[in-house]
This record gives sequence, structure tokens and C-alpha cells, in this order.
Amino acid sequence: MSLEMVRIDDRLIHGQVIAGWCPQINPDHLVLCNDEVAANEWECELYHDAASGYKTSICSVDGTVCLLRRQETKHERVFLIVESPHVIVRLVEQGIHPETVIVGGMHYQPGKRKVTDFIYIDDDDLRNFQFLVNRNIKLEAKNVPSGKAIDLEERLGLTKNNAC
Repeated sequence: MSLEMVRIDDRLIHGQVIAGWCPQINPDHLVLCNDEVAANEWECELYHDAASGYKTSICSVDGTVCLLRRQETKHERVFLIVESPHVIVRLVEQGIHPETVIVGGMHYQPGKRKVTDFIYIDDDDLRNFQFLVNRNIKLEAKNVPSGKAIDLEERLGLTKNNAC
């Protein structure tokens, strides 16, 4: 399996993903990793419809790990989409280790502070990002494919083996 892109976007699969990111990376397989969505048949159908034209799997974290380890996905270019950095941490703890995570929409919620126009975080998010940096996973903030990439580690002041 080739993780062509791992993206954090709290909107999950939406128009920008299909019309913007997919043509750029040309994935063989879209994988939406979200425990709640995977357990809701109606939401699964909605996201499958949004990704029409692409092979799409909607899985829990455990299901995503199983899917990515299966022999038949070994040669696929996978675009993995998750809602939050906590999900990436859970995947890493189970042996899925992306080189880079593209952080897109983490929109404003009460208690979160602004990092960029499209990323708002709280202390838990910061701890999760530090966990990823400590495991040599590069964090890049990029809202749209044509946008300028921002070194999120630098923006957040994260360095390897820092405690948070």
C-alpha cells in the first residue's frame, strides 16, 4: 500500500477533496477513517455518493488498519482522510506510519485557538501533533491543492522529543 496522501480535514470527503485533491494525486482508493461514520449506514452512503467515481472505503480505525495491511491493497495509491490528529495517533499506535500528514480544515470550535485561517487547535491537538513529530512524521498545513504549504511543526514550535 502506498499512502499517497494522508489528510486531516474535519469535513472528511467533500467537493474540494473530490474536485481538487483527487485529480492532483490520482488515488486508486479513497479511505475515510472515522469510527462514528463507519458505524452509521446513512452517513456511509452519503460519503460514498460524494466520492462517486472513486473506489471508496469507509472504515473505523481498526478497520482501516486491517484494510491497509491486506495484500490486495499493497499496490494501491491510497488517499487516507481523517477528521483529527487523534485518529492519526491511533493509526500510528497500530503500525500505520505515514511520512507526511497534510493538515487541512480543522475549523473553529469553542476552546480552540487559531493557528492559520483554516486550522484551529486545542491542547489535545497540540499533544497529538507533538506525538507525530516525535515519530518523524512531517506535518504540513495546506488548505487547497494550489495553496502554499506551511511547515506546521515550525508554526507550532514543535521539535522532535519535545514534551507538550
